[in-house]
Amino acid sequence: MIRIKAFGNNSYYSLYIMAFVVFTIFSCKPIKNDIVKHNFITGEKDQPDIFYNDSIDVSIDFLGNAGFEDLSEINRKKIERKLHNIKGISVNNLIVSCQPNEKYSMYYFYEKINNPVDTLLHEKCILTENNRIAIGEKQKGIKKITTVTQAFTDSVNVLEITKSNMKRIYLDSSNVKKLSYLKIFNYYTNVYSNYLQGREKLKTAPIKDSRKKLWKNGFITTLNSFMSNNKEYDSIIKDSEKKKINFEKTIWPAFSQSEIKKDNDVFKAISELASKNQIIMLNEDHYYPKHRLFAMQLLETLKQNGFQYISIEAFTPNTEDNKIIIPNSKNGLYTKEPYFGHFLRKANALGFTILGHENYDNTIDREIGQAKNILKILEKDPHAKIFIYVGHGHLEKSNTKKRLMASYLKEYSGIDPITINQEKVIMKTKEKLVLIPRSFFAKDTLMQSSADYFLINNLEATLANVYPDKSIKTVTLSHPNFNSYKNEELLVSVFDWEEYNKTKSANLLVPVLLWLEKPKGGKIQLNLPQGKYYITVKTVNNKLFKFNDFEVK
Repeated sequence: MIRIKAFGNNSYYSLYIMAFVVFTIFSCKPIKNDIVKHNFITGEKDQPDIFYNDSIDVSIDFLGNAGFEDLSEINRKKIERKLHNIKGISVNNLIVSCQPNEKYSMYYFYEKINNPVDTLLHEKCILTENNRIAIGEKQKGIKKITTVTQAFTDSVNVLEITKSNMKRIYLDSSNVKKLSYLKIFNYYTNVYSNYLQGREKLKTAPIKDSRKKLWKNGFITTLNSFMSNNKEYDSIIKDSEKKKINFEKTIWPAFSQSEIKKDNDVFKAISELASKNQIIMLNEDHYYPKHRLFAMQLLETLKQNGFQYISIEAFTPNTEDNKIIIPNSKNGLYTKEPYFGHFLRKANALGFTILGHENYDNTIDREIGQAKNILKILEKDPHAKIFIYVGHGHLEKSNTKKRLMASYLKEYSGIDPITINQEKVIMKTKEKLVLIPRSFFAKDTLMQSSADYFLINNLEATLANVYPDKSIKTVTLSHPNFNSYKNEELLVSVFDWEEYNKTKSANLLVPVLLWLEKPKGGKIQLNLPQGKYYITVKTVNNKLFKFNDFEVK
């Protein structure tokens, strides 16, 4: 047992406090581990992390990046070993574990007090005599938080840290207003790298602000688009496409005309355009991985026609001194999606200079800022041939209520870019690709886009279409504990082994494949190209299974 001394009202009463702590902890009804399922954690660069649990209505602020530990079964046992000498502390009550740096760790425990003495706010700090552990308690009514700060060096003043932490514990919903769907999206894709868990957090986030709620479905759909074999995504897209404008009456009568190019002829037509033009601009719908697949397939055609640069919306390129390989999660929000990763890998392999043209200057219009960022390429290299990849309407040169990026770029550069819109026309055709010149929509009052060409994209986002020269094999992942999840979707993340071996950070890398699957007979099957991989399987609550150096022969 560790002897402790307490600091409160300038009194020294170690025996009393010890008795009080032991009594209160053992007389409280333990909270089930399921409580951590209600944790909502968010944090951004240069901003403090925040915590909120809606099942117990408790908020915690942190000074900076808290370094949260994942409360999986293995980690809980490790923490139990660390804290085994602290009498009365039960790991079953642990709700947050974090290590802000290499000098100390922090733990937060929640208890429900069955028969509280009063409803007043009570606080106290307790210091162990070896000065390596400090305990703080904050209680109001039935809710009580115990925080433990454990130092790994004598240079850490655990008592002061604990006192400071106590000020940032709120036994209420203070942090609900700080939550946002973007912050939740970023945290559970960047830090935990569990898109299945992130989807659940987005669905259940206790956000009440009606303005913020407008973003909810968009982020859920975006996250769903990252995961293949996804029935929820398929359903969302099916419903969305029903609401799209139907251009069949315009297209079908002219479908056999020679100006409309199909499948391989699409690349021949764009090759001819690329040979005569300096800028080609292609857009995407952010919810469609197949749009990135087409962008990837187009790269060789562009390279053969002298294109050297790719400029991407909402993209942060690697810095020159950054040893991180392309692609990685630091490149942007949408680049975390596997087929965007394949697009970037192909561009990198072909020797393209990959740049980003997003505008981060809030003092100027976003569209103007984007255009000026692209203009910088031409200022350095007036003869540069640039492939510009954008989302939605940024490629519009006219016909819009608000001027968009392509309109400004045309004005500033004096170059009329060729624009290809692959999000506007949604049709099921036997052809995988159909390219239609704008002239076919000259009399169509429903077409509001000014794009020069429209692409019908019916490609399938599969690894067979990413690696057409590689043999695809059916492989099996086996684990005895998979049987416990036979009725649950698990997230299979497949990483290129060479990329993983260089970085040792699966959270940083963009996977080759994200696949949802319910195990059958303790096994998961999926199709992979020949090669070596690092594979993880995660549950919605972040239980992790690893498959190292997995080779497909």
